[in-house]
Amino acid sequence: MIRLELDKLKKKLPLLPEGEPNLPEDVAHSSVVMPVFQKDGQDGFLLQKRNPNLASHPGQISFPGGVKDPEDKDLLVTALREWEEEMGAPDKELSVIGNYRGQLTHTGFHITPFLAQYSGDFKFEFNPEEVERIIILELDRLWEAPFYSIKGRRKPDSPLLEVFYFDIEEGLLWGATARIIVDFLREHAGFDRSPILRTPNLSSAPFLDVKKPE
Repeated sequence: MIRLELDKLKKKLPLLPEGEPNLPEDVAHSSVVMPVFQKDGQDGFLLQKRNPNLASHPGQISFPGGVKDPEDKDLLVTALREWEEEMGAPDKELSVIGNYRGQLTHTGFHITPFLAQYSGDFKFEFNPEEVERIIILELDRLWEAPFYSIKGRRKPDSPLLEVFYFDIEEGLLWGATARIIVDFLREHAGFDRSPILRTPNLSSAPFLDVKKPE
């Protein structure tokens, strides 16, 4: 079983509402909530599947979050505002634990994740214009779901990148969200599962159709 020791994480993770020091200036600053729940002996994350008609990242599985608005005091305010707008649940149902390591994406965003414990009733009045459904992802499912990765370079002199894919019941969990989850669980929950290395078989995102055989 994958268990998260939240008391230890509260002591270990910093809480930096403005994000990490020296954030890159030439990208869009964004933040997400990593809502963790503990229910019926299971630990898990709450995720959302984005509306397939959205212009940005349509149909992708992600944490609730978005780009910082000019009126947002800091990135934590951004994450909590987006939580309420997208998930349709008050932020009082979250207890913020701390920051996890930021993620720079190839699409020009820097994502600051905030780990938070969810204590609500799992009833969400989510915004259907942005969210197709809420996903209650028990972490133990990540031991069972098909797990793949691809490796490559965007330019010959760029660093080698690895992109992770989980083929879960609700769809394909991949990209920055999968990277955050894998890195976090490897670092804080002993997740040592190795992905099956695949060759990209699509010319555009998500770059891998996991259903196609090699």
